[in-house]
Amino acid sequence: MSKELVTISEKRFNNIITRAGDVNALTFKTIDAKALTEINEWMPVVNSKVNCFNKQNSQATLSLMTLSMLESAPYRVLRQILAQVEKKRGALKENLYELEKKKIQYGELSKRDDLTDLENLEMNKMACDIIDAQSHIEQALKELGALKRRYEEICKNKNIDPNWDEEDFEAQEPEHHIKSIFRNMIRDRMQGSHNMGTMEYAESWGINPVVAYALVDNFLSQVKQAISNNNMPDIQCYYEFYDKMFEIFKGEYKKAASRLGLDNIQFADFLMKENV
Repeated sequence: MSKELVTISEKRFNNIITRAGDVNALTFKTIDAKALTEINEWMPVVNSKVNCFNKQNSQATLSLMTLSMLESAPYRVLRQILAQVEKKRGALKENLYELEKKKIQYGELSKRDDLTDLENLEMNKMACDIIDAQSHIEQALKELGALKRRYEEICKNKNIDPNWDEEDFEAQEPEHHIKSIFRNMIRDRMQGSHNMGTMEYAESWGINPVVAYALVDNFLSQVKQAISNNNMPDIQCYYEFYDKMFEIFKGEYKKAASRLGLDNIQFADFLMKENV
């Protein structure tokens, strides 16, 4: 620490409340030149390999968890993909504008021959920020690319017209909600409860919760019986159960709508349409 900083530290800081008054505050206690050299020589490896990880999610996590394997209808998954893309696009926009601004500021400073020490320090900081931002921007673009591929796969494998619109999305909402109701009921019964929120959810879609819970109990009994017979039903049995429940109850929401005095649950003329 320079004499000037020592003098300032001694005069301006109280040792009781901060270490800034300690003349040795800027001295490493453990790291020496040898350790610094070792870490410095390893940094190129970090710079290379960190590109594998400096994103929020792996592609596997993005595919089965961020996009939620629990969604009960493909349009819901598409909606999640688009929401993720919109979120990442917004962050990417801000990062890109900030990056370009720093490039301009760096360029303007680099033309001057009369930079102060502080301006030189700020210029070095800008260079570090610009270089570090490149990696984060590339990772965001990689995630956008992965999301694009997921979007296309779902459209292809679920036979969804690429020109699907809001009307198509709304038409599949009953399937999503009915299957979600039975998923929630399975969770409730696995905890030994009848959840008030789940029952209200069922009634909202015209499903008698007493009947629904009875069907869930019967399903769970069959699964447990299979396990006791040394059979291990896989997750497919859940999907088949949800599909069956949708087929049984897919028209029940109309009864709930009728009781509320509604003729239908959507107004087609207030929905965006691509296929007109």
